[in-house]
Formats: sequence, C-alpha cells, structure tokens
Amino acid sequence: MQAMPHDAAAPTDAATQVVDSVLHTAMTIGRVMRQRLPGDQLEPATYWVLKNLLASSMRITALAASTQLDTSTVSRHVTQLEQAGLVERGPDPDDGRAQRIALTAEGRTQLEASTARRREVLTDSLEGWDPADLALLERLLGRLVAGVESRTR
Repeated sequence: MQAMPHDAAAPTDAATQVVDSVLHTAMTIGRVMRQRLPGDQLEPATYWVLKNLLASSMRITALAASTQLDTSTVSRHVTQLEQAGLVERGPDPDDGRAQRIALTAEGRTQLEASTARRREVLTDSLEGWDPADLALLERLLGRLVAGVESRTR
C-alpha cells in the first residue's frame, strides 16, 4: 500500500481534538444560554431579539440582519414582544413609511434581569479560577472569536 502524500492543510490529530473540544464547549454553553433559566420571564427565542435592540431602535429588516434570523421570524417575535409590552413601534425619522422597533422600560428591565442570570451561571462556573487563567481564557476566546468571524463574513 502506497503512503498518501502529506497535505499541509490537513489538521493534525491535536488540532482535531481541540476543534472537537471547542465544538462541544460552544454547543454546551450555547444550549445553556438559549434555555429559560430559573426566574426568567423572557422566552429564550426572544432574548436575542431584545439584546439586539439594547443599543438603539431599528427597523425589522435591520433587526433580522443583526440577529441573523429571517424577517418573518423576527416579525413574529416582535409581535409577541409588543403584546407583552417589551417593545414598541415608532416612526422611522429617516422614512415616514417605515417603523422602528425599540425596547420599552419593561423590556429593558426584563432583558437586564435575564442577562444577569446568564452572567451568574458563567460567573459561578469560573469561581475559584486563578486570575491569570481568567485573563488567558479571555485573551484566547477573543482570538478564537476574531478568527471565526474573519472566516464567516
């Protein structure tokens, strides 16, 4: 049997193991962050929609783009959130025919409470870590995210 030529682009066993570990970690943390945590009043599916409205109001199409969801899905979420009093529609100052979606005070309150619960889960998970390990984790996660984002845009 003839040996296959070494492909420089092929991942090493160590790289494959790290990639598998990162996939498992991302999926596990993502699953926890997407579920309703004890005390949450927000539906997990709408959390990300509200999070994207935190900085400023926006049109539904811009909200769909920022959440990477289709416009019909975002429209359904916005309708639910509006009925719950968590968002409101207002005129778009740039285009009188369009509307902008904004958080209400109650929406901001519920989002902040839900975010605090998610932070608490992560903070508790890091309890007892050495400060140098925390700094290293932050640096490496930032590097990983930047690498992933640079290849997926």
